[in-house]
Parts: sequence; structure tokens; C-alpha cells
Amino acid sequence: MSFKTKLQWRPIGVALGLLLLLTGAGFYLWKWRSSARPAAGTQTEPERAGKDVYYCPMHPGYKSDKPDNCPVCSMKLVRMEPTRETAAGSAHEHATDGPATESGPVSTGNGIIFISPQRQQLIGVQTTLAELMPMTREIRAVGKVAYDETRVTHIHTKVTGYIEEVFVDFVGKIIRRGDPLFTIYSPELVSTQEEYLLALRSRNILKDSSFNWVSKGSESLLDAAHQRLRLWDIREEDIEKLQREEKPRRTLTIYSPVNGLVTERAAYHHGRFVNPEMDLYTIVDLSRVWILGDIYEYELPYVKNGQHVEIEFPYTSAMKPLRGNVTYLYPFLDPKTRTAQVRMEFPNPGFQLKPDMFVNVKFKVNLGESLAVPEDAVLDTGTDQYVFVDKGDGYLEPRPVKVGGEAAGFVSIQSGLRAGERVVTAANFILDSESRLKGAFANMGLPDPKHFPSAAGPNQNLRVEILEPKVAKVGQNRVRLMVRDAAGNPISDADVDLSLYMPQMGSMAPMTSKASLKPMKPGEYQGQVEVPMAWTWQTTVSVKKDGRPMGSVQTTLTAR
Repeated sequence: MSFKTKLQWRPIGVALGLLLLLTGAGFYLWKWRSSARPAAGTQTEPERAGKDVYYCPMHPGYKSDKPDNCPVCSMKLVRMEPTRETAAGSAHEHATDGPATESGPVSTGNGIIFISPQRQQLIGVQTTLAELMPMTREIRAVGKVAYDETRVTHIHTKVTGYIEEVFVDFVGKIIRRGDPLFTIYSPELVSTQEEYLLALRSRNILKDSSFNWVSKGSESLLDAAHQRLRLWDIREEDIEKLQREEKPRRTLTIYSPVNGLVTERAAYHHGRFVNPEMDLYTIVDLSRVWILGDIYEYELPYVKNGQHVEIEFPYTSAMKPLRGNVTYLYPFLDPKTRTAQVRMEFPNPGFQLKPDMFVNVKFKVNLGESLAVPEDAVLDTGTDQYVFVDKGDGYLEPRPVKVGGEAAGFVSIQSGLRAGERVVTAANFILDSESRLKGAFANMGLPDPKHFPSAAGPNQNLRVEILEPKVAKVGQNRVRLMVRDAAGNPISDADVDLSLYMPQMGSMAPMTSKASLKPMKPGEYQGQVEVPMAWTWQTTVSVKKDGRPMGSVQTTLTAR
């Protein structure tokens, strides 16, 4: 091979050499990383030795035996908590491979959940007291004015004849009892008058007869003729006038037997022939009227006979409301509207209520005094009803209740709640969504009792105020607290422990941080606590004195 050819192949050889060198270096580097970082499911040397293991919440695969920072994201490493099997001392003692990811609700055993006051303010949580109050349910319906069917009168004649003169000559005329309606000529009436006069003369002649049966017979004939005239609607005044004049009259007058309004008329002038089958007038007494209203079937248990009811006129406010009573509930439903008809009776002074007029009907049902909350406070799942009870200091308890009737925007509570307890009235659906009332209470909650046994619920015997810091920073922070009893007196010479907790967020494991505080001034305690990351931490302050627990208080500490 010539010298020139060797010079041409030299750059190729150098490149191949460098490639082999880099490949070997990469292989040894991979072997070193594999040995330094254990594979998933294996234990590191500190874990096998029973030492504390620290991991990165964002990169759970990285573990260390020192509380350092993550080399990938520079996040503070968190000490790994042992699994349940390790805490219980199982035969296979081992630590977890990553962050603790226990399933189930992050709430206390009695279902109380925790939402920081800042978050409650952001989502618009509002509360009110459950109170004893008189409950009055109002049912509204549309009513239609109708005639009182017991006050409708039809005018007929008892004899055949011919109408001569008509006094009530149009429909709509208001008449009173005793007003003349029309005059009638009837051959039967004329002959009966003559018979009455004949019996009257006979009685006057034979009344002094020595034969008793003769005088009684003449008296009986007179009574029979008199009774026939009365049965044909001839007034007693007309009979007495006939007796005085002793002369039959060609026509007799028919009078109205009732007060009312003429709604139908068939009596006309000029000798119209009439008989007992003809309905000459229909007269309706409007001094009292019916109002017919339709009530939905779910409202029927609240409506009863004799119940007071009030009506209003929808088209004017100048007319005062009228009051009446329920007189009848019809025993059937309309299959199309699912309503039952209710009949009410009202006085009608001045004929304000006119037939076929529409009015607004109001039933007021007194439910008595009952424990009540606003309607918005109750969540109805279809089979159960719940309310969120505010336990104070950020605690909310979803509690099942038994509800009664509704009245004026309030719901009666039969059981499950006590007077004076505070319930949530706004943002209930947000709370239900976030707390997952039908399943696990996720994305919020109380510290796990496994980590904080004292955080089982709010304590009303202690008052804790965080004096410093108002806003913490990531890393070491000086904490200064003021601890008082329920009366506001400082509690001195006590053992005060501070615990920070963040619940599991997705794949990120829950984090904790603890500190013991030393007494400084009366009721004031101070110490150092490490805040792993920027977050609103659920903070538990536990107080013991003379070896006896005084209780614990939940609050929050925000770090930025």
C-alpha cells in the first residue's frame, strides 16, 4: 500500500476509535447508574438496614438516606413512612418502595372533613344556625268562581195556562223574594176559585146545622178547595182577598220564592201557553258562591274540610282579600293534570265575586313549631338527605337527616340535627363534589389518624393563635404560638407539639412535618419547624400539661 493511500485511511481509523471509546464509556456509566439506583420493587441498603429513607415526591424512584434535595427537580426530600405491614410488625419487615398511597377517604372515623377557612371563602361557603321556629306552609292555586248549586231555583207553574203580563223581562235582573214574576190565566185556577167560593157559602149556611155531620162536611169541602189553591202556589194573601171580594179573578200573579239573579228566562208576553213541564225562570242566589280550585296530589295531605282559605284578585290590589272555608274535597284526580278539585265557599257582599271569574287562592297550613334550616342547606340524593354541619375551625361534617314539611323557604328537620348547630347553606354542591359524599372523601380531608391520633375533631376547650409566621417560607421557620383556654386565660408550662400535614395529591404522597415548642412567656410557645414545600398546610397543635392531654386544635399555615 502506498504512502498516499495510508494517509487517506487515517481519519477513518481515528473516528472508529473514538466511537469505540464513547460506547465503552456509556456502558460503564449505565452499569454505575444501575447499581446506584435500585429498580422498582427492590430495597436499597438503608431500607434493609432499617434506617430512614428519603424520597422525592415528584420523582418517587429516587431515594436517599440523607434529607437532601432531589438532583432532578431540587425539591426537598421527604422521609418515607413505613407501610402498614411494617408498622404492625409483619413477618416480612420491609419499607415501601415509594410514597404511601393508601386508598380510602382522608377523613376522620366519624366522617368529618377539613377545608381550610381560606378555601371555604374562595368557594363561597356560607352557614346559618338551625333554629326552632313556627312553620307555616303556604299552598297557592288558581280558583274559578261558580254558582252555589244548593242556591239555584227553577220556576215552574203547577197548572197549564197562558201568560198575560211579565214583570221580570230580562236575564241578569236581580230580584228579591216576593217580587212578582208574571201573571197567568188558567181555566183550572178560575174553576178552583169558584169551587172555593161555593164551599165558603155552603160553610156559612150549614155551619149552624143541627146535624153535626152536615156542618163538618161543608167545612171539609172548604178546606179541600183552600188547600188546592195553596198547592198551585197561590199566596195566602190572594186567597184572603178572594174570600173578601167573593168574586173569582181571571188572572193570578206568580211571585219569586227566593232572592237572586235571573240567569235563564222563558216567560214572555202576549199569551204564551205554559205547562208544568216548562222551566220559566232560573234564579241563582249569589250572596254566597263556590270557588273551585285544583290542588296537586302531593299537596292534598295539607288540605282538609273546614280549613280557612284566602283569595286575592290578580288584576287589582284595590279589592281587599276575602276569607272563606273549604267545604268539600272531590274524591278523584284529573288523570291529565294530576290534580284534585277543592270546593270552597265564600260570602259575596256587593257581588264582587262573579261566576266564571278567576282568583288566586292561598291555603296557610300551620305545621307547628319545628327545628328548621333553609332549603339550600339540604342535599337530596333521591333516597337520603344530608346537611353539612360546620364544626368550627375548618371542620365540616356531612350528616344524614330526616326532613319533614317545607314552608317559606325552610325545611323542617325531624331528626339528625340539634338546635344551635350551624349548617352550610351555600356551595353545598361544591362540597359534595369535592368531598365525594357517595364514595371516598378525596382531594381534601383531615390528617390521617395514623399520623395524628389527636386530630380526630375540633376542640372547644383550647384557643390557639399563630403569632409568627403569618406566611411561612419553604425550609426552616420559627413558629410562635399563643395558647389559651376556653375562657381566654393563657396556658403556661405545657407541652405543645406542632404538626403539619398535606394530604395525598394524585401520585404525590402525603407529607408531614413535626416540631415541639418550648414555653417562653405565659401562654406563648416558640420553636422551629421545617416546611417541605409551598402549600396551605393543615396544622395541628396538641397541648399536654402534667402528662395529661388537654386537647388539640386544627388550623392552617400557608407557605410561599
